[in-house]
Amino acid sequence: MKAIEQKIDAKEAEAASAGVQQGRLIVNGPLPADFAKTFADAVASATGCDPNVVKLISTHGVGEAEALVQKAPAFVQLAVGAGEVEIVFEAPAAVVAEVEAQAADENSKLVNGPLNKYLTADDGAEEAAEAPAKPEVAPAGKALEVDTEMPYGELEPFGREDTAQELTDQSIHESDEMVDQLERAEVAEEKRAVFRAITRLRGAAITSFDGIARSQTGNIDEYNHNHQWRTAHPLHHLADEESDVAKWAFPNNAD
Repeated sequence: MKAIEQKIDAKEAEAASAGVQQGRLIVNGPLPADFAKTFADAVASATGCDPNVVKLISTHGVGEAEALVQKAPAFVQLAVGAGEVEIVFEAPAAVVAEVEAQAADENSKLVNGPLNKYLTADDGAEEAAEAPAKPEVAPAGKALEVDTEMPYGELEPFGREDTAQELTDQSIHESDEMVDQLERAEVAEEKRAVFRAITRLRGAAITSFDGIARSQTGNIDEYNHNHQWRTAHPLHHLADEESDVAKWAFPNNAD
């Protein structure tokens, strides 16, 4: 085992010096015989790299005691259980980082590509995982191989997507309400200030108008008092010319 580990460390050091890095992923088993090619093509499609630079180094069941390195593709078809499988692959450092990031994102191109069934949990498996585990009775002379029912198993899992969406929508709604309230407050203050200013202007205008009107009517009265048209333009009345009543009403030579 120590000799194998030394070989692995030497190989990883050689790959790192050449700009190549090893990555690890946990996928759903069992893996088909052509998984190495499927994995390389899927990584190339998701990251845009050359599929030839992606190499599957080894696969082994998660939790297995043996950690022997199995070179691909000759040993890819090694019998692996139907549970989770850890794969070790080799690619440029940037590609390894992007593959590991996309594998953790359920909306990524890698997860939604040919590797979907290997990177996403099966609905049946999720239902079985959510169902409360039944305690198993160990045969005589043998210890239990599985854990019994976990405490707090009926609690709702934290970090659900619908809860996150609900909190996001609530935050957006409250922010919009806050902005709308600030806008309404600003409009109300503008209307109050403008109304006050216009009211004061109206009062000043009315006062000025009343003064102008009174002054104008006073000027008319004063002009009319000092200037009489008959004084400047005497009238000749026919009655004035015939105002000698004694002569035309009672002439001396009247019978």
